[in-house]
Amino acid sequence: MDDNDLELQTLRERRRDELRSAAAARTAAVSVPASLRVLSTSSFDEFLRANARSVVDVWAPWCGPCRAMEPALEALARELGPEVRFGKLNADDEPALAGRWNVDAIPTVLVFYQGRLVDRITGALPQNELEQRLRAVYRLGSRPDAEE
Repeated sequence: MDDNDLELQTLRERRRDELRSAAAARTAAVSVPASLRVLSTSSFDEFLRANARSVVDVWAPWCGPCRAMEPALEALARELGPEVRFGKLNADDEPALAGRWNVDAIPTVLVFYQGRLVDRITGALPQNELEQRLRAVYRLGSRPDAEE
């Protein structure tokens, strides 16, 4: 390897390390509210077994639409819980688990009933549309204060 190749390799390694550090800092800065359970390979199946109605938000910290949906998911978790439980799965941290459910775009919301995938929502939705979809899937009826 000549000096130019060695210098280029060193620059690439330095830049890779900088990008990894920046990504780790962004991930560390993301906080998940208590109403949304952080899921991993070790907790995912138990989450589905323990909660007949489970909604899983597959996201990544760098994804703008994912972050834009977070307030809607938090509000729905407060409003629909304990009937429906909400979890968050970081696709960057758990790529194999996201792949298990054929997630090829984020945000993706996976809707489970008794451990079975019954609906999938890909892309960001406004809170009212997401709520209507979940209420329809789970046959929860409309909100008491919803306009008819």
